[in-house]
Amino acid sequence: MANPSPPLIQIITPDRWAGLSMSFIDAGYTGLLVKNGQLVRKLEPGRHFSFAVPYLEQAQIVLVDGKIRGLEVVSEGDFLSRDQYLVNISLSVMYQVIDPKRVALELSDPIAALTSAVKDNLGVVINQMQLEQLIQLGRVQIRDYLLSHLDSFYTLGFNLDDVRVSDISFPEKRGVVRQLEGLTARAEAEHEATLKAHIVGAERSRQAGTSSAPPALETFVLTPNAAQKSPSKAVPASPMRAPLPPTTLADDPLAHPPARLVNRTSGEAVPLTVTPFTIGRELDNTLVATDELCSRHHARIERVQAPQGQPQYQLVDVGSSNGTYLNQQRLTPHQPVPLVSGAVIKMGTVEWRFEQD
Repeated sequence: MANPSPPLIQIITPDRWAGLSMSFIDAGYTGLLVKNGQLVRKLEPGRHFSFAVPYLEQAQIVLVDGKIRGLEVVSEGDFLSRDQYLVNISLSVMYQVIDPKRVALELSDPIAALTSAVKDNLGVVINQMQLEQLIQLGRVQIRDYLLSHLDSFYTLGFNLDDVRVSDISFPEKRGVVRQLEGLTARAEAEHEATLKAHIVGAERSRQAGTSSAPPALETFVLTPNAAQKSPSKAVPASPMRAPLPPTTLADDPLAHPPARLVNRTSGEAVPLTVTPFTIGRELDNTLVATDELCSRHHARIERVQAPQGQPQYQLVDVGSSNGTYLNQQRLTPHQPVPLVSGAVIKMGTVEWRFEQD
């Protein structure tokens, strides 16, 4: 049984005698001497001495593995091809740390950041390819694209040494992306049921009002010659009864919701008709996003009742890959944040403005 690989980052507190300590940095590792939370210097492989004032200074060595490591990335249903087919992909990424300070001290979760960057690039390249291209040349083109767009990984402190695509598959159902016009499937069903009820009621009223005097079989008699020359001269075969009043639908309380999302690019307004109002690329969301940088289940907006009686709304990131931004600040996953009118919400590359009456 193979031994598990050592962690990417290790924190060591060296033993000291009268404030002095001697540490060894193994080959393939880089050490960062941190004293009282501040980086003092970078330690290359070899022997190093350090001094810290007892009881006043706390010194630690952060070890960063600089060898080539492997990362398995498995994605199911996160991507869409150019012809709108869902794509599942599995690949192995061989990466190496090139900026230990950036990786160890500036990123809270380096592996998650690297995985997110890989998925972002996968979404871009897969969205440019059709199903036939993915089947024939998908592995080669995906590998070439990732290895030719290393800038997004350099900014995180990583370098990609190699990429091996192990599997590309396609679910049986076709991923048709549809944009809802503010009504969920449940709201649409309720709206259709109400409309049918009004139609049936109007039909019954018409039949009840005309049962005593059935109309003639032909209301108008129109000869072919008359139709060609003067259609307006049609002679009614029987007296016309008074027309029924038009059927009107009752006002839907959700037809004019107090809040909405307005697309900052197109100006399209999407009313917040239900709670929770979910957003993502999966078809069961209230608002189905077409942006490939959005997750399948990206965020949701909840309506809560304030003590004053005025409804309030709050935004929750449900663990998206690329994050949800509110007024240029990335939200902490699964922590609700209150929304105020005029707030700007960014998911992927699309920005929405929250408006509340």
